[in-house]
Amino acid sequence: MFKSLIIFLSILVFFNATASPSLKNTVLPVAHHQLKTDSTRLVPREFNKASLKAYKNNPDFNYHIQKKDITLWDRFWEWIWDVWNNFWLWVNSILEKLFGHRGGHSAFLVMKYLILGIGVCLIVYVVFKLLGIDLLHLFRKEPENKTVSYSESIENINEINFDEAIENALSIKNYRLAVRLLYLRCLKQLSDKHLINWRLEKTNTAYLNELTDNELRRQFTQLTRQFEYVWYGNFPVNGQSFQNINAIFQEFKRLLP
Repeated sequence: MFKSLIIFLSILVFFNATASPSLKNTVLPVAHHQLKTDSTRLVPREFNKASLKAYKNNPDFNYHIQKKDITLWDRFWEWIWDVWNNFWLWVNSILEKLFGHRGGHSAFLVMKYLILGIGVCLIVYVVFKLLGIDLLHLFRKEPENKTVSYSESIENINEINFDEAIENALSIKNYRLAVRLLYLRCLKQLSDKHLINWRLEKTNTAYLNELTDNELRRQFTQLTRQFEYVWYGNFPVNGQSFQNINAIFQEFKRLLP
């Protein structure tokens, strides 16, 4: 093996030494390129000073934030927001010490959204309470034994003893029916004053169009809206909300000539 390698190298050196000298001395031709001078005429461009001034004076291009004077009201809400954030940071730190970082953060989220949910429910309760709406009424089934002393299918306003009928409805806490009786009595009052021409088949809108006095029309529109919310919209009514609606009907009565 070693002997064959020596023979191969010897042959390689021999052929290299006897190579044609013409190949060794061959010089490759060099291509010469003539550089061309760029004769393009350059025209320097300048900013239009008038346009720059116009953009500078345009408030739409003014990106500097101008701080407004902070009022006492703004300071108050900033303080409330800081107290709110600091409170939750404090709660989060305590929970992380008790349950670790991961468990404490999970407990913090549960506690935070639970408190927020309770707060929203309290706000809704207060709003409905101020409006005189009984929330339990929304989930209670109406008693079936609420009766009145006249047939509702034949509501001839000239045949109803309104004082007695309203008193009976209130005695059994049927405030929805009491509101209907108030509205029917209102129609009778308008009919007695010859302000409307009452007919059993007429709609509330028809009576509204018959009123010529603007203030009476505005007040009657409000009464009609209250009545339709309660009677046709099944809007829940309790004792407090009925008193509020009754006050509107009494105010309308005082406007009658």
